[in-house]
Amino acid sequence: MAHCKLVKKIAGVLALTTAVSALMANVSIGVGAASDVIVDWNDVRQEIDGFGASQACDVYGDQIFNFAKRDEVMDLLFSQDNGIGLSILRCEVGNGLNMPTIEPQDGVWNFAGAESELWVMNEAKARGIDKIFSTVWSPPAWMKTTGKITNGGYLKADCYQKYAEYLAEYVNGYKANHNIDIYAVSIANEPEYAASWQSCLWKPAMFTNFLANYLTPEFAAKNVPAKVIVGEKGWWQEDMVTDALNNPQACARLDIVGGHQYNGAIVPFTVSQSKNKHVWETEVSDTGIYKNHIKDGVGWAKRIHAFMADAEINAFMYWLGASYKTNNESLIRLYNDGSYVPAKRLYTMGNFSKFVKPGYVRIGATANPEKGIYISAYKNPNTGEFSIVAINDSDSNKVINLVPNGFSTGTLTPNVTNEKVNLEQYEDIALKNGKFTVSLGGYSVTTFTGMEGSAPNEEKQWTVVDELNDWTKIYSSSPSWMLEGNNPYGAFDEDPSRARRTSLSKQEIVYKYDNIIDFEADIYFHLGLQGLKFYTSQDGEAWTELQYNTTKFLTTGGGWEKFKALPAGAMPANTNYFKVEFDLGGKEWDKHLAAIRFMTGEVNAAPYDTLDDWSKVYEHSKNWMLDADNAVSFEGDTARARRTTGTTEYITYAAEQGKAISNFKAKLFYFRSHSDTMSFYSSEDGQQWTAIDVKYTGKVDTGGYWNRMYGVPASKLQNCKYLKIEFSGGGLYPWDKQLAEIAIDFI
Repeated sequence: MAHCKLVKKIAGVLALTTAVSALMANVSIGVGAASDVIVDWNDVRQEIDGFGASQACDVYGDQIFNFAKRDEVMDLLFSQDNGIGLSILRCEVGNGLNMPTIEPQDGVWNFAGAESELWVMNEAKARGIDKIFSTVWSPPAWMKTTGKITNGGYLKADCYQKYAEYLAEYVNGYKANHNIDIYAVSIANEPEYAASWQSCLWKPAMFTNFLANYLTPEFAAKNVPAKVIVGEKGWWQEDMVTDALNNPQACARLDIVGGHQYNGAIVPFTVSQSKNKHVWETEVSDTGIYKNHIKDGVGWAKRIHAFMADAEINAFMYWLGASYKTNNESLIRLYNDGSYVPAKRLYTMGNFSKFVKPGYVRIGATANPEKGIYISAYKNPNTGEFSIVAINDSDSNKVINLVPNGFSTGTLTPNVTNEKVNLEQYEDIALKNGKFTVSLGGYSVTTFTGMEGSAPNEEKQWTVVDELNDWTKIYSSSPSWMLEGNNPYGAFDEDPSRARRTSLSKQEIVYKYDNIIDFEADIYFHLGLQGLKFYTSQDGEAWTELQYNTTKFLTTGGGWEKFKALPAGAMPANTNYFKVEFDLGGKEWDKHLAAIRFMTGEVNAAPYDTLDDWSKVYEHSKNWMLDADNAVSFEGDTARARRTTGTTEYITYAAEQGKAISNFKAKLFYFRSHSDTMSFYSSEDGQQWTAIDVKYTGKVDTGGYWNRMYGVPASKLQNCKYLKIEFSGGGLYPWDKQLAEIAIDFI
């Protein structure tokens, strides 16, 4: 009776807080319909050659070569598993200043190379680098009109043939002497600028002449496999190469048009693309005051997006991988004390380079569905793998719908970079109603990966779902609660109603359902999580604290984060009451319960066979045993049927005399994962068998990599006199699937 009094006592408070929350919902900030982003599988755009950085050129090869933690730094740059997986390394064709040249004098060749450069090249190769290309900042001094490597000057007219030989010997010599394949050579770096460092000036007509009359025949005569890059102007413009592109002989030898983007709008190279040339952005950085924050990282992600989606380039490269530079010219800053700091731009670039690999093609996607959101999509045409890169350049959380068009897929895997995490993988997102509804935290870059044709992950079938839109599913609560509809910074994924405290004191919400066997709660918290607890009870009087696990915390906006809470192990038997407790914290609104889901089991349903012996089994194949080991991972069950070999084995049950089997419920355990290797069959005579379509409840982690689920017929059985359970497939081990009990209904 005490409980009834409590319900009456809080009824008025709940009515008041519900009214207040309705008012708050009317002034909600940032709540609106999610934008649809159409991802079009058949709208194929440019091929992707890769993403890269320069490290082995000039003094920067020495800097990393002599750095104590060089292996860690190389991993961050080039490792697919331990870094951002860059696929292109830009090097320098040495000219005798800072790096040795292969031809220090006319006709004198030396392929010894620089130790630091060779180390970087080989370490990048060892980490799976796809392409190594080298740019000429300046030819050797003896080839130039000024006789100097620095401050510009031109290639001597009588050295055009020698320069062509020089480039051919560089490519073939590095293969012969160092077993390094040079993917491409670039004729000149920023050929319009007489820099005080190593540099050489070229005019467009000079490129045309050199390509058509010297480099083409020389590369053909010596079977040089490398591609040729021309351009690399400091401004993002193609005017240095348009003359060559319009000359058939020169155009045939010009494989890749390069460009830098220290100035100039990010626009397509229309002439280059009309000639079917690949376009690479080969150098860009920021020489301003050092930045290492998420806004800078998001800004660089936006720039890469613009190059991919607007300029439709084939490759993007940052200037430096790692250096001691005190500005923003490198992705990783090295310090004299032996430490290093990766910039956020390293990881936001990794949202592209780690998941969009050479050979992928860009496919159509709604590029700018709403202000501050930028989307591009890519696929591997050979495997069906795909990646969708989503950028949120605002401080508010955004919810969008990714809509597959022309392909099917069951799940997306988010990989997030924000102010707190770097390329962090989060839980899969399931397709629902033909869409993936995804959350993009404020100032974040998220890459969603998937596989065309994949099936959705197995979802739990919840008995009760409370979205906290009202109080109808709540059994009782303490008085200081309200349903909150306000949504600052879009932090709550457009959820219009969540339960939160109205006073900074311990408050509780109680649910009552018979035999609760699982739960999952969606929680938001501000700045830090403390004071969240869950309790279970059989009678609503004696409570036991329930240990719980959480999914990874995902930043949304305005200091808010979200996660799912779920039981750390099996729920206590006969749980009929469930309590959510909010305590502690700095503000009464610092935790929100957005939704909670429960799974309930049958009450007092004694199974037909608990597999303690074989007495209830009609017949079984020979390779079975009743296993009592490791009961702790089987919720205390000390007898389960399992195979002793990896062969196909069966257990058969027969209906009682004069009856038929109308329904069943099989309690199954499986190790790590399962597929379709557990099958069920029906028969009227025990000879002819028909497969039964079975649906499964959601899995429950029972410990030790074991999971428990129940299987029931998808529809009512007809004329079933015999029921056969079959375990097939090699699986991980003969014991990886076990039948714990079965309940059978006879009619």
